[in-house]
Amino acid sequence: MHLVLLKNRRLNKAEHALNSGKYQEALKLGQALVNSRNKEISFRANRLCGLALYKRKKYVESLEYLEKACQAGNYRHDWYSLAMALVFAGKLEKAEEAFKYVYRTNVQPGYLFSIPVPGLLYQYMKALKKNQFVDAAVIRANELKQMFVGVGPDTAKQVQRGLPNFTTFLAEVEPLFEPERFVVWKSDFRM
Repeated sequence: MHLVLLKNRRLNKAEHALNSGKYQEALKLGQALVNSRNKEISFRANRLCGLALYKRKKYVESLEYLEKACQAGNYRHDWYSLAMALVFAGKLEKAEEAFKYVYRTNVQPGYLFSIPVPGLLYQYMKALKKNQFVDAAVIRANELKQMFVGVGPDTAKQVQRGLPNFTTFLAEVEPLFEPERFVVWKSDFRM
């Protein structure tokens, strides 16, 4: 029992370092616990190490840790982090597979501020676009489009559903299309 308390204290210190932008310190503290026999400690350590590497833009190195965290915890935000790391690592097929779990899994209990799925989808679409995965970005833009069409023009309802700002969304999507195709694509909106 005493050993678990020490490990938890170490993880708390590592999480504080991560949240303070001290990614190398967080990684150093967390790496010693990634193979712990205690499932919760191993989960937290792998997530922490994966996020520390992700924040340092070491996407390929973060994948192993993020994959282990997803397998151990199976929470929405971990699958999202893995999908984003895979996009930035240039692994589109694996990223698309990981992102499916964003729809299939739940938020970790105790998370007070969780980004709704449309917000995650919007950020994922932007990452796809940034990394030149245009076809995949168009597919995600179409998903968001369906959400906007379903909710309608009421801005309050859009915010309640977690959708991004409509004008910002259109500005982000427009470069994905040829100008005449964008006009046709945009015509479905009744905003």
